[in-house]
Amino acid sequence: MIFGGRDLFEFWRLALTTTCCIYAAVMMARSLWRLAVFLSGADRTASMMRSYVVVQIMRLRLRRFTGEFVRIGSWLVILAAVLYAHTRI
Repeated sequence: MIFGGRDLFEFWRLALTTTCCIYAAVMMARSLWRLAVFLSGADRTASMMRSYVVVQIMRLRLRRFTGEFVRIGSWLVILAAVLYAHTRI
């Protein structure tokens, strides 16, 4: 079925993708907000968790992950090129 020059399945994919992305963004924001509220507490557990998070962030070495970041970026560029080529056909 074609409505207005667009396939009905194409509209369904766009609507589903938009809905899922919005849902994932809202859930992520809620989780991060709850974590921030928990870590801002004054009790002993929250204090220990804050210290643990700070230590883990300080231990993070970005140079170790540079190769992975480059690889992920190159795959994203390839994906964007394929999607662009697909829409041009």
